Amino acid sequence: MAGIGDRKDMSAANKLRNQIHKCRRCEACKDLVGLSCLVFPEMFRLVDEEWKTGTEIANGQLRQLVNRCNFCAVCPCSDIRAAILNAKTEYAHHYGLKFGARVLEKVERIGELGGKFPRLSNYLLKNRTTKSWLTGAIGIHKDRRIPLFPREGFPTWLRTRSARSYPNRANQGKVAYFAGCSARYFFPEVAVSAVQVLEHNGIEVIVPEQNCCGMPAMLEGDRSLALKYAGQNMACLAEVVDEGYDIVCSCPTCGYLLKRIWRLGAHMALWSKELEKTNSAFTTVQKSYGMIGTLSENYSLRIQSRHLKGMLRNEGVFSALSPEKRIRISENTYDLGEYLIKLHRRGGLDIKLSPLKVKAAYYPPCHLREQRLGLPYQDLLRLIPGVSVEAITGDTCCGNGGIMGLKKEFHPWSIGIGSRLMARVRSLNPEVVATDCLSCRMQFNQLTSYEVVHPIELIHQAYKQTGIPRTGELQDGR
Repeated sequence: MAGIGDRKDMSAANKLRNQIHKCRRCEACKDLVGLSCLVFPEMFRLVDEEWKTGTEIANGQLRQLVNRCNFCAVCPCSDIRAAILNAKTEYAHHYGLKFGARVLEKVERIGELGGKFPRLSNYLLKNRTTKSWLTGAIGIHKDRRIPLFPREGFPTWLRTRSARSYPNRANQGKVAYFAGCSARYFFPEVAVSAVQVLEHNGIEVIVPEQNCCGMPAMLEGDRSLALKYAGQNMACLAEVVDEGYDIVCSCPTCGYLLKRIWRLGAHMALWSKELEKTNSAFTTVQKSYGMIGTLSENYSLRIQSRHLKGMLRNEGVFSALSPEKRIRISENTYDLGEYLIKLHRRGGLDIKLSPLKVKAAYYPPCHLREQRLGLPYQDLLRLIPGVSVEAITGDTCCGNGGIMGLKKEFHPWSIGIGSRLMARVRSLNPEVVATDCLSCRMQFNQLTSYEVVHPIELIHQAYKQTGIPRTGELQDGR
C-alpha cells in the first residue's frame, strides 16, 4: 500500500494545499487567531518550509494539520474552514477512522448505554484499573476527567415527570426543545432547568424525537454518520416547525450546526432550481451565506445568469438533504439565551427573581460567539438580584473541542489552548463559572476547582426560590 505521503489522488487534499498557500499570502487571519488556534502557526510553518526547500507539503503532513483543527470558529476565513473539513472527510474515507474515534463520535450511544446502568458505569470510571483499561482501549488520555453518569437522565425525567403546570403567562409561545447529547445523558440538570424556566414563563414545551446533532461525526470526517443524524433530526424538526413551534437549543454547538452549518449551500441549490426555470440573461441574488456565515448575510447582486450557473455549488456537508427544510429549520432555530432575551424585551419574561449572592465569571463559548447573538446570558443573569457577573470577552477558546479533548494525542494541545482562558478566569476570582457549553464545562472541571454551571441553572435557581412549579425532581446519584 502506498504511504500517506505518496497518495496523489486526493482532490480535497490538493485543494487544501492550494488554500493554505493562499492563506500564507493573505495573512489577514494571522493576528486574529492568537494562541487559541493550532492550525495557522503550523500551516504557515509548512508553507515556509516548502518555499524554502522546494519540497511539496506531503499528504501525511496535511493529515496531521487537519487533525489539529477542533472547529472552534475563531478564524474568520470561510475558505480554510471548508478546505480543512473537506480534507478531513476525504482522509476518513481513504484511511478509515480509528476504533477510538468510531466509539467517541457516537456520544448519544455512550450516554444511552452508560445511563442504563449508571452505578456500574461510574464504578468502572472511578476504579483506577478499569478506567485505565477502558480509556486505553478507546484512546482517551489517562489524565482526562470523564463526567460521571447521573442516576436519572433527561429522557427518564421526561417520562416520569408530573403534569405540566403553566402560570398566568400562558400561551406566550411554542418551543420544540433540542437538548443535545450532553444535557440529555451527562448533565440533565441543564435540560430540566431549560424546560422548567420556559414553562414557568408560559411557553409550551415539547421535546421532539432527536438524535445527536452530528457535530462529533462531522469533525471526525465521518460524513455518512453526520448525514444520517441530520436526516433523522431534520424529518422531526421540519414537522414541528410546520406546526408553529420554534426550535430552541441550550447547547450552542447544536444551535450553531442547525442555524449555520445546515444551511450552507442551501440557497445556492434553490437558485439553481430557479435558474432552470428562467430564460432571463440576468439574475438578481438577494441573499447569501458564506461558510459559517462569514459573508454579509443581506445583499443584492445582479449578475449574468450564465456566469451564476457556473458559480452555484451546493457542496456543504449536508448538501444531499432538502435545501428547503434546511433553510426553514435554520430560520426558526434559536439559542435558549437568545430566545429568553427576546421574550424579556417584549415584556413576557417573569423578572420576579429571588436574590442569589453569587459572583460569577461568564464565558461565552466559541460556537455562541459565531452565531453573533451578543451576550444574552450576561443580560439575563444581571436581572437576578445579588448576582455579579463579568463576561470574558475576546477570541479565547477552552480548547476541549468536544470529543477531541478526550483523545490521547489531542489532550496536551487541549490543555495548552485552555491555559490562557483559565488564567483569565482566575484573574476575576469568581465564586462560580457560568458557561452554556457543556464541553467547556468539562474543561473547566478539568483545569480549575470552581463550581461550573450553565447560566440557565442560575435562572432556574432564582425562579425555584420564588415558587417555580415543581414538575418532577431530578434524581442524581453521581
